Amino acid sequence: MNLRVGVVLVVTALCLGWVLKGLDYDAFVVSMTTFDWTAMVGAQLLYVTAHLMRAERFRVLLPVPMSRRTTLSVLSVGYLALHVMPLRVGELVRPYLARERAGVPFGASLAVVVMERILDVAMLLVMMFLVAWFVELPAEIVVQDVNLLAVGQRTAGVVVFLGVLGLLAVGFAGEGVLRLADRTPFGGLVRRFRDAILGLRQRPAAGATALALSVAIWAVTIFAVKLQLAASPGLPSSLGAALTTWTATLAGMAALPTPGFFGGYEAACAAALELLGAGPSDARSFGILLHLGQFGFTIGVGTAFLLAEGLSLREVVAKSQEEAS
Repeated sequence: MNLRVGVVLVVTALCLGWVLKGLDYDAFVVSMTTFDWTAMVGAQLLYVTAHLMRAERFRVLLPVPMSRRTTLSVLSVGYLALHVMPLRVGELVRPYLARERAGVPFGASLAVVVMERILDVAMLLVMMFLVAWFVELPAEIVVQDVNLLAVGQRTAGVVVFLGVLGLLAVGFAGEGVLRLADRTPFGGLVRRFRDAILGLRQRPAAGATALALSVAIWAVTIFAVKLQLAASPGLPSSLGAALTTWTATLAGMAALPTPGFFGGYEAACAAALELLGAGPSDARSFGILLHLGQFGFTIGVGTAFLLAEGLSLREVVAKSQEEAS
């Protein structure tokens, strides 16, 4: 574990170093002063909306009834832990608190967390497919009259489409396929995915509601990103630009679960905006601004519920790990 944390911290430092190295600090100050801060107010309201929908999705998927107030508290503290602990250790906090607050079996809540991740991965794949096939990037890499960037974009779209089909196929995999998967390092992950998908199939109403909420969550988030892009002079602010920016950022967060998602978040966001034609300093300034807005919201809401419940984050994380082990 210590080695993995060390690797994560090194990657975090490298990503942040790349972002800060290309940042013109004078231009950063200018971008902060020219940013329309009323857009941040609107974005925070949209984050509140998405947060409430995440809480409702968690509540709908739980096999044991839980009040909306308790669900919101459990989700908020869980997301706080997720954002301050490395390697997604905070994912265990929600199942632990759901058991403590509402008597939901730890394993059942953990299965719901896995279901949520499947829905989010599916949404990410759909967004990647949309970016690959329907968003035109102004940047070009031409070799012998062939735009390699466009070809790579379309190829990625095909790969993502196959990935979506593969994800769906996991839910129908038989024991023979699972035994083959067990021979690979991903056997346990495949089985957890299959169990979660089967759980959604066995509760079609809850699954359909959770899917609809997942679509709404990411639609609201993309609109919040679009709102902030439009408030930043010199940055592309179309719906396609917002979709591309958030898809790349989300992929960076998934690939690099650093503490607070710092480093990977800004690097992925800036890289997407540079592909869309933004200047390096403007792109990196926006990545920092976007992340701080979302991070501040999550930390603020989580801390408020943590204090209201009289909890210690360190103790909650430690007990959740003990429960999982």
